[in-house]
Amino acid sequence: MRRFFYGYWIVLAGFLTLTLSCGLAYYGFSIMNAPVADWFGWSRGQVTLGFTCLMVAMAVTSPVVGRLTDNRGPRQVLIIGTIVLSLSLALLSRTWSLWSYCLLHAGLGLGMTLLGAIPISVLIRSWFHRLQGTMQGLAFIGIGFGGFLFGPIIGNYLIPNLGWQRTYLVMGLLSLVIMAVVILFLVRDRPQQKGLSPYGSEAARTVNGREPEAFKTPGLGLKEALGTSAFWLIALSSAVYGMGLTGGLQNHVDILTRSARGFTVADATLAVSIVGLASAVGKFTFGYLCDRIDPKYTTAMAYAFTAGSLAALTVASSTYHLWLYGIFLGLAMGGWAPNMAMLTGNYFGLKQYGAILGSVHLVFMLGEAVGPLIVGLVYDQTGAYSPILVTLSVLCAASIPLIIIIKKSGLIARARNSSQT
Repeated sequence: MRRFFYGYWIVLAGFLTLTLSCGLAYYGFSIMNAPVADWFGWSRGQVTLGFTCLMVAMAVTSPVVGRLTDNRGPRQVLIIGTIVLSLSLALLSRTWSLWSYCLLHAGLGLGMTLLGAIPISVLIRSWFHRLQGTMQGLAFIGIGFGGFLFGPIIGNYLIPNLGWQRTYLVMGLLSLVIMAVVILFLVRDRPQQKGLSPYGSEAARTVNGREPEAFKTPGLGLKEALGTSAFWLIALSSAVYGMGLTGGLQNHVDILTRSARGFTVADATLAVSIVGLASAVGKFTFGYLCDRIDPKYTTAMAYAFTAGSLAALTVASSTYHLWLYGIFLGLAMGGWAPNMAMLTGNYFGLKQYGAILGSVHLVFMLGEAVGPLIVGLVYDQTGAYSPILVTLSVLCAASIPLIIIIKKSGLIARARNSSQT
């Protein structure tokens, strides 16, 4: 009987890490921002500035986290991220002004990056040579599951019973305790630390813990990748994708409840759960597909789902539209992490995988950062959400051909061919 492979515990650790960080900070914002705004009397543009700071912090720190992960290993990065995220959540309970609110959300952004897709992706690539897309997808289900789990807990239980200040304290404590257990008992940077070889490696053991030559993947350095058209087509189209993902999601409570559509806060909270559940399905589905077809085509599918979700939100007037919006947006969000991880590996190799993935995330997250702010500001000026939602939907659809035309650079193609001969 074959022994249970420890790498599956690594996938579980990635799942739990992403469930916690994304559920508390990312999805949590869409529910926490309304009571905070009402408490301080802030406008939609003002309160969504906190999310913009969160995403800008994620964006600008992504390349640094990528290099740190390459150099120090995922486990150390996760330890730092746990401290930063937990402290930021706890201090948000004491926020007293817009600038402190924004500063602490920047701290949340840094914590999410340190606990996010970059270290988890590097960790899984270290443990699996085969089924990388599937394992990435399984771990990244945690991003959507975090919304499904924590959305109702925060919106329907913690805030009504504890208020938003104590809710932030509870969120900080949950982050610290759960992540301490995950890192201490589950996370190991490399299979060699457990006397194992990566899944799919035919050589069970190697001299001095080195990777077998057959599995050394050639690749580009960060500077070389930045000189390719593929990098910029991926990055720029994903920026539009990011704007579409967050522009509707982080404003949808207000979009659905402050209009004559007949939706309640409970309906809007349900939408968060639908998004989270559909995202969980999307993570596995896209991860599975990335092992079997070129990830540029699965990425194009995610762009199409984003455009469809924004169109459904624009016309939403019934529960049917609510489910359609939630499912489409969830599937689109499900594609983000596995698609970006597999695109980076397939088109640029593993030479500086963390640094290149971090740089792609930089541009993508800048799009995520400005999406809610633009939607909020347009509403403040016009009193309507429909024009900006339609615009974002069209831009996402227009990004589909941009991702389809990307090609591997001649350098990486020649490197791969030479490694196979």
